[in-house]
Amino acid sequence: MKGRNLVLALVTVAVLVAAWQVSEHKAPQTEITRSEFLPVLIERINDVTALELRSAGHTTRLVRDGEAWHIAGKDDFPADAGLVRRTLLQLAALRGVEAKTSSPARYARLGVDDIEQDGAEGTRVEVFAGGDAPLVSLIVGHARAGGEPQHYVRRSDEAQSWLVEGALDVPADPIPWLDAGIVDIDTERVRSVRIAAPGATPVVVAKDAPGDNFFVLQDVPEGFAPKSKATVSSVGAVLLDLRLNDVAAAARVAGQEPVRVTTVRTFDGLVVTLSDYTIDDTTWTAFAFAYDPEGAVAPRPETTDEAVPTAPLAAPKDADDNAGGAPNDAADAAPEKAASESVADEATRLAARTAGWVYVLPDYKRRMIERDFDSLVEEKKAETPAADAAD
Repeated sequence: MKGRNLVLALVTVAVLVAAWQVSEHKAPQTEITRSEFLPVLIERINDVTALELRSAGHTTRLVRDGEAWHIAGKDDFPADAGLVRRTLLQLAALRGVEAKTSSPARYARLGVDDIEQDGAEGTRVEVFAGGDAPLVSLIVGHARAGGEPQHYVRRSDEAQSWLVEGALDVPADPIPWLDAGIVDIDTERVRSVRIAAPGATPVVVAKDAPGDNFFVLQDVPEGFAPKSKATVSSVGAVLLDLRLNDVAAAARVAGQEPVRVTTVRTFDGLVVTLSDYTIDDTTWTAFAFAYDPEGAVAPRPETTDEAVPTAPLAAPKDADDNAGGAPNDAADAAPEKAASESVADEATRLAARTAGWVYVLPDYKRRMIERDFDSLVEEKKAETPAADAAD
């Protein structure tokens, strides 16, 4: 009896061992050690000379020049070097999580189809370190929802796709890569704004002192009054945190006459001129900066009033003002005048930053400087005689 029980026990153990072995052989072998996915980029990240991003609708090539970067498809306009460095570090930090499909029929589900395929939804990212062959060529597909940031990717020359871990932002649209800040002039500094277009009544708004709450519309004809103090005052904020929506070389408007000229003067003598040109229904704006010491106004003596007046706020942005991907971080704006910088030096710096370029401005800024005079005024209402007390 004991021998029979021993045999049964041995048979049971053998069955369990066999079952375990079968289950191990059949288990999916997709989990991999979470190691660097692009080790070659980690080794040569300081040698990178170009970064190209291509999707079904856009192509952007970023080229390194010393420590600076520029955008080849935008007349070599400066790129946001910090953003380029961040993207390269994101790519180098990617870690493999899991092998996914190697069947082309299933690529579309992950967004890792070849970019040339109809309906491709991914972005091909190529990193160059000199020469024509890319150091890295990666198709970045869909992001995986939930948890830590993860993406589906595929090396361009391989059938195997992967799930990788790590933050990754690689837009193929060139606009997000632009160094988007143009100028940032605090509204409190602005003394006057004059907008002039051929055949139209000039719009001039001004205030007497930096601390005044509102700008005043000038040259209002008798019998009329401004419709809205807030609307008039919004014109004074045209240079506050001004960013671009697009940019091109100024040669594009060479020989043309401006359709509108806006002149902004500050209390400390800075003069900014915006000249608008229209090409194919798009308005491009050129900037000029100068220092006029005779236009500087001595600050008004401080008052002892407890209330501290504030500068008027800029008009709110529309929800679609950044359509096209313009960067929105405050760090992208042109730096404000440093306390130690003279106004003359500020004018020189801003002139150097904008020389040779024309810009497409956001819609909400365009509306500020495209207002016609008649839209800002209305006829005064006739006063109703007071009723006779005897009635």
